[in-house]
This record gives sequence, structure tokens and C-alpha cells, in this order.
Amino acid sequence: MKPSPAALLTVFLFAALPAHASDDLATAISKCAALNDNTARLVCYDKIAGRPTTIVIAPQTEVQAPPPAKNEGESWFGIADWFGSDKASPAVQTTPKQFGSENLPAPPAAPGVPPPAEPLDHITATVSDFAYNPFGRFVVFLDNGQIWQQLEADTDRARFSKTKKDQVTISRGLIGSYNLVIEGHNGLYKVKRIK
Repeated sequence: MKPSPAALLTVFLFAALPAHASDDLATAISKCAALNDNTARLVCYDKIAGRPTTIVIAPQTEVQAPPPAKNEGESWFGIADWFGSDKASPAVQTTPKQFGSENLPAPPAAPGVPPPAEPLDHITATVSDFAYNPFGRFVVFLDNGQIWQQLEADTDRARFSKTKKDQVTISRGLIGSYNLVIEGHNGLYKVKRIK
């Protein structure tokens, strides 16, 4: 049976040390032997032997999932809005020519091709119906098919007209939030879209 490299190292080190240091060495070697990672164990043994350790670990490549699909007029968590850019994000810059171009002005559109639409920062619609939950928060059904709900953290009570259709404006707020304002009212309500 061939002795393991760890056993040979142990015998060599015990022979080279005075008797009082052998107890410390045995403890250090047992700590190294307990390590599961091969690279960490080797580094531990090299430190005991006084060898300089330079280990180059090759970077592991991971397959990165593409960012989630982004619908027209939306931003992920409102981050792009904070910095004033919703153009080519670094995630979609795939060539050296595109790198860092998110703050450059957009190139002119080719002849016959309409320019891209500007991102929306608000919409205006008519309330076709509304309801309140047991906690007094509202849900509004808009004439464009969207449904918006007041956030639970927003405690202000909204008053919608039962006789006429209210006009509302929903605009982007901070950190991806949305604000709803009823035309002719002073209140501002925090809302989220549920349909």
C-alpha cells in the first residue's frame, strides 16, 4: 500500500521539529485534514510547511438568464427613471460599439421608418366602475381595460362619484411606484396595476 502525500508530509514535519512543537503541528495538520475543499486543504498544508502559496482559480462561467421581458412604457423597479435613461441598458449592449452608449443621443431614424415612441410617464382614463375592500382601499376599473388597486399602506380614503364618471391620471412615482389623482380632487393615492 502506497502512503498518502498527507502522511508523508506529516512524517517529514514531525522529524524536522522539536518535540514541543509536534503537538501544535499535529493540531494544525488535523485541522487541514478536516477541510473538504481540495484547494483549501492544499493551501492549509502549504502554510504549515512554510511554502508560499499562489493558486490561480479559473473563473467559473455561468449561463446568465436574459433579463425579464419589459413591456412598452414600463421600467424594472423604476431604476432607469432615477438616472434619466431608459434607452439601451448595459444588459443589451452586446458589441464594443454599443458599450457605454446609453447616454448618447439616439441616432436619427432611417428614412421611411417612424421614430421609436417616447416612454410614457402617465396615462389619463375614465373610471368605468369602482369598489372598496373591507379596509376602505379602492379598486378602479378604467375604460381602457386596466384595473388599479390602492396600496394597503396608503390610508387616505378616495371619493369617487356615483353619478358621473371620474377622470383619473396615473403617473410614475419613485422606485417603481404609481400615483393616482382624481380630476377635481386634491388627494394623491398610491396604486398598483392588477390587470
